Amino acid sequence: MNLTAIRQEHEIVVKHFLDSLTPLTFLNPSQGARWIDIGSGAGFPGLALKIARPDLQMTLVEAAQRKVTFLHHIIGTLGLAGVFVVHDRLEHLTGLNWDRRFDLLTTRALNPILVLSHGRSLLRAGGEILFYQAESSRESWELRLKSHPGVELERIEPVLLPFDESRRMLILLKVA
Repeated sequence: MNLTAIRQEHEIVVKHFLDSLTPLTFLNPSQGARWIDIGSGAGFPGLALKIARPDLQMTLVEAAQRKVTFLHHIIGTLGLAGVFVVHDRLEHLTGLNWDRRFDLLTTRALNPILVLSHGRSLLRAGGEILFYQAESSRESWELRLKSHPGVELERIEPVLLPFDESRRMLILLKVA
């Protein structure tokens, strides 16, 4: 189905599954927390996080129909409950059905400016945004957040993925 560019089994395990699960080394969501993953693609990180933490209420948002079909297939095959797939784009998730519903928003795929502009309204007060990114500095994030009052940098967590030594940063923001 051409869901990801990564094809080798070893890389799939490390760069998709293990990478997706790294936030669980420092995040400790409460039972039944509501998370939303924007740009889920083949289910990374949202579906992997849901499998690791079945108690989470997970919403996966994906714009590509073939990826949405795949997500529905995997959820049905695994018999997962409490996970919902939405075929849409972030900028269309507005109104009473979406406002302040979630505790955490994750994304590995989207531009931070788009997420900061359109994703904030999805989060309850005190909710968080988690970006998976390549190298990034505290200074660049603090500068970016100056134009987004009410959002503060909570944590930058450097991650070294096992086996292949790939580096990435997890950026955690808090929404007032």
